[in-house]
This record gives sequence, structure tokens and C-alpha cells, in this order.
Amino acid sequence: MIDNENILTLLQKLAGENIRISEAEKSVIEKEELMFVDTIETLEYIYDEDHKLNELYGVDLLGHSQHYYHIIENLIASKYGDDKADLIWWWVLERFAEDGELLGIGTKDGEVHVIETPIQLWRFLQNI
Repeated sequence: MIDNENILTLLQKLAGENIRISEAEKSVIEKEELMFVDTIETLEYIYDEDHKLNELYGVDLLGHSQHYYHIIENLIASKYGDDKADLIWWWVLERFAEDGELLGIGTKDGEVHVIETPIQLWRFLQNI
């Protein structure tokens, strides 16, 4: 199997020792987007499962898992900033009204953005 180091060695033989290889910016952005979506989907799953256990069986894991949520909250805030972190957590935890209706996010220009998926959330955050 050829790994990155072997590819670099082969390219250096062909093009010379001063060749530099770097990942394309588009690739970096796509990886970040995929990681964001995966993280949000995982947070949703964990949050939903914690609540299902509590509702169905009376098992309350929040006392235990709240510390993990706190760590994740801090990491999200350090990565995206406090304002975007607040939006992310609102979307994961509070985007549905009591009646199950999907709520929207109001912006300063008076528009209300209804965000249905983690990818839509990612794109919204990239534009604010």
C-alpha cells in the first residue's frame, strides 16, 4: 500500500527534492463540513437516546452525561465562537416547539431561517 510518505518520495524522485505537497483548501473545507455534520448528528442521537431512556424507563443519565456535554460545549465554542456555539446548541436541543413544530432562527434583517438538517445548519453558520 502506498501511503503519503511513499507518494512524496516518488514525487521527489520525479520532480526534485524541493517539491511541496499540500491539501487543497476545498478538501480541507469538505472534511470540516463532514466532521461538523457527523458531530451534530451524534449529539442529536445521544441527546434523544438520553431522553428516551428517561421517559420510557425512568433512567436519568443527565447527571452523568452533563459533564460530557459541558466538554463538547466548550470545544464547540472554542472552534466556532460563542455566538455560533449558542446557535448550534439551540438547534440540537431546542429547535422544536412543544407541539413538535420546527422553529426558525430570526436574523437581524428580519428573516426567519428554518433549518432542517445539520448540513443546512453548517451552511447557515458559514454565512453569518
